[in-house]
Amino acid sequence: MKLSLLSFGEGPGGKSIMKPLSYISFLFKSSNAHGIHSPFVYAFTEGLYQRQHILANDRAIPEGKPGKKALQVLFRVINYFKSYKLIAVGSGDIAITEIIRATGEKIDAQIWFYSTLVPVPGGIDMGILCGEDKATLLAVFNELLPQVNNNSVIVLPDPHATPALESSWEALKKDPNVTVSIDTYHLGLLFFRHGQAKQHFTIRTTNSFLLNAVLGIKNLWGLF
Repeated sequence: MKLSLLSFGEGPGGKSIMKPLSYISFLFKSSNAHGIHSPFVYAFTEGLYQRQHILANDRAIPEGKPGKKALQVLFRVINYFKSYKLIAVGSGDIAITEIIRATGEKIDAQIWFYSTLVPVPGGIDMGILCGEDKATLLAVFNELLPQVNNNSVIVLPDPHATPALESSWEALKKDPNVTVSIDTYHLGLLFFRHGQAKQHFTIRTTNSFLLNAVLGIKNLWGLF
């Protein structure tokens, strides 16, 4: 089975699926921590900018391995939110579970994997949606909803990789159960925080001085 749906930034043969124009468009819409007015999301950016050393080509990672950049982002999310109770659901879920398990063992992350067959005690910390088409992704999202709580995050990998994934991402953001959505380009993150107004954020994971300066000039230009 091809893992392009959840290759975390790699297509068949391990080649990057990042589309330059798509990524440039994302950057121009994005902000860093200083452009965020949500305390919850602002605090999250501190974890998002933490460096996580992961060797994407390690032999412990099975064929169809995730890309280095997206794995780094995923494990920053896991480490920040302490998302140790995890479910991957949909087509390719077993392979993706093994990818995450192998990487987690390499960096000593204690991750517990569950299934949707029985309720997870206290609900899941993280759910990962596996699928290539919109119908599948929305179906597995709804399958996970009974397991989420105020601290859960559901992840859609590579939300800009294909038109079907982009359409799915737009639909997932609009779901009434979702209160906060964050687009990091490599990962789409969905939260279910009670009592919080519905908000969407586009956040770049690179906090370089040069990039911030260039995009800051772009924002200032819009004021004239």
